[in-house]
Amino acid sequence: MLDGSRVDATTYTGAAWSELQESEERKRLVMPLCGIRAVAKSRGASTQYFAHYRTAECKADHGGESPQHLAMKTALRDRINATERWHAIVEFPHPSREWTIDVLAESDDRKRRIAFEVQLSSQAPERYQHRSQRYFNDDVFPVWIVPRRLEYSRIEIPLVVTGFGKSSEVPEDPVALMDLAVTTDFRDEATLGALVDSLLRRGHGWQHGSPAVQIARLQREEERAARARDEEKRRREALEARIEEMNRNSAPPEAAFGTHTVHTEDGPFVWATLNQCWSCEHPMVLWNAESAKPGRTYSTAPALVVRREVGLKRYENHPDVHKVVNTWMRATRCDVEKASIQPRRSKQKAAEYSAFVCPECDALIGQMFISCVRTEKWSLISAPLLKKTESRQPTNLSAGKEDPRKGKPARQKPPAATPAPRAYYGRPTVPEELQTDRKKTFAELHSPEGVAEARRRFMGTL
Repeated sequence: MLDGSRVDATTYTGAAWSELQESEERKRLVMPLCGIRAVAKSRGASTQYFAHYRTAECKADHGGESPQHLAMKTALRDRINATERWHAIVEFPHPSREWTIDVLAESDDRKRRIAFEVQLSSQAPERYQHRSQRYFNDDVFPVWIVPRRLEYSRIEIPLVVTGFGKSSEVPEDPVALMDLAVTTDFRDEATLGALVDSLLRRGHGWQHGSPAVQIARLQREEERAARARDEEKRRREALEARIEEMNRNSAPPEAAFGTHTVHTEDGPFVWATLNQCWSCEHPMVLWNAESAKPGRTYSTAPALVVRREVGLKRYENHPDVHKVVNTWMRATRCDVEKASIQPRRSKQKAAEYSAFVCPECDALIGQMFISCVRTEKWSLISAPLLKKTESRQPTNLSAGKEDPRKGKPARQKPPAATPAPRAYYGRPTVPEELQTDRKKTFAELHSPEGVAEARRRFMGTL
């Protein structure tokens, strides 16, 4: 800064820069961020920059700039200045010195501002979010020029990946950096120069909002998901409570009316349970039916399977099933009324189905709750004639019969010979007068006398 006006070192020619270094104006140069006296310096033949007159007096964090960083800033400045009705400001500070923009693109009417931040070194996602939010708060759209993609973050940041980093070769003419191929999530341009032109002429088109807006949106989504989980938990607990109540109010018919099964020749398998209406507590009989295959003999009843979903035509409403249920009720003198089956419409599936309803108040008895009634709450009340199982004895009925597979008599296996029982003789005992409690040593047992004595004991001649 010189007398309150901004001084851009990159706009000076070599001769003008040397003249500034020798003039009296150099003593009035100050740094824009900290206000400390500045000095104009040169590095080589092409690099011109300002530095602190005394670094120890400055407490602000200016950050060092590499040649790659300076070259990218120069290329952005020249591209912006070449765009009609736009101008660039390098190292633009906030009035409160809260932030400094590397290159600010500002429209001539000062209604639109875009901050180009060249970030070639590593930076945490939280730092990107914090710095971007400061620009959004001042109605400045930030664009971050980075060499590589960042680690994953749920907060979207306007990033432009160029592949140009701190170790990249600096071109002689910084304008060549505008030909770098770029990738970004919010624009379709292929090169950095085309991207800068599109941002200035067509606008940024950013749809995600500022980091604060995104964080608030994520919090609302998380709160909505938490409420949905709580509602689902309460719904599941209420459902489990109704299922448990359904089981408490259920009982097998044989517990009240005794065991009785209506046997038919080819009739259905029918299981029944005693229950009560959830609305008016009226007792009723519910049943589940399964058809038997004609001509097939059953030795046992199949396992009970109660369907969770039924259609408009269900086997429990078949006349044969109603007939055996009525027969069982007459035989057992059941004084509990049968539930009725009527068509109902499912709101969830938008389809009609046949459902059990209370015979007293016409309340719907959900098929899902009926399917959750435990097996011990059901009794088999009707089944086809069950065939008695008998142990089969081996016979020779197939002797001499033709083998249908080969067209010749089947070969008969000879009967297995019954082995003669083996006779086992008891081991001879040693007379009591020859037994002794003294244990002999290993040498005594394996001596010739010990072996002969053992042999005589075994043969019973001792």
